[in-house]
Amino acid sequence: MKTVFTNSEIVHVFNEQNQYEGRTSTGSMYFYNNKIYSYGSHYLLGHFIDNETILINDTGYSNTTAKHIGLITSATRNRKQYFVTKTDYKIVNRNIKDYLNKITRARKTKEYYLYEIDSTLKMYFDYLEYTKQKTKHKKYKEHRETLRLVNDFYNNFDSLQETIKESNRKQAVKDKKAIIQKVKDWKSLKINWFRNKTNNDFLRLNSDFVETSQNVKIPILEAKRLLKLIEHKNIIGQRVDNRFIVKAFNSVLKVGCHNIPVKEINYIKQLIN
Repeated sequence: MKTVFTNSEIVHVFNEQNQYEGRTSTGSMYFYNNKIYSYGSHYLLGHFIDNETILINDTGYSNTTAKHIGLITSATRNRKQYFVTKTDYKIVNRNIKDYLNKITRARKTKEYYLYEIDSTLKMYFDYLEYTKQKTKHKKYKEHRETLRLVNDFYNNFDSLQETIKESNRKQAVKDKKAIIQKVKDWKSLKINWFRNKTNNDFLRLNSDFVETSQNVKIPILEAKRLLKLIEHKNIIGQRVDNRFIVKAFNSVLKVGCHNIPVKEINYIKQLIN
């Protein structure tokens, strides 16, 4: 059984939860069972709360840890995801107070703070409900203060829900434009990887490999084999490069956490056949 992986590979193997341990060749990331670490046991990068739910520690600020956070977030997007900055009662309390303080002075960035407050509160209360910690948190003064702040926040802003909806809409348009440009740069080999907030993955040809936008590579020969299996409608249950299992294929090929549209498959087919 393979236990040494690249940074891009290890997060996907961890997400599959089919083996007990794994590490990168440099030791920058490693996992045991349902926990994965970044640069040592002092930084728990993420752990599975249950089979379909992961808590990701997004409190790291170094460039390398930020990259690890991006990789694990992308690789586990087929799971229910929670983030420490939006579930830890102390961090949530501190951030909400900071956002509220800034929003009173903000002009151009007001919508950004509204979006952050709304998304933080939604995840925070959903997490407490999901993990059955609502009663437990009542004893924490930071949590009680957050409840008061939330009540005041929603009562003191006219048409707040409409404002939040509009800020969410604008953010979605902005994200869509950014993804279009990043995909273009990525396919032209200008960048090696990008944070993909969509549900779909993209493919490109890079030398002797077909790569996904999550930076997983397979040899061209393996890609041709898979294309043949797709053509003969015998792809479900097959292993990709002996690592990931094909779960479904209709208009989208589902492999591990990857969702690859037919359009991308046809794009690669034209390039390698």
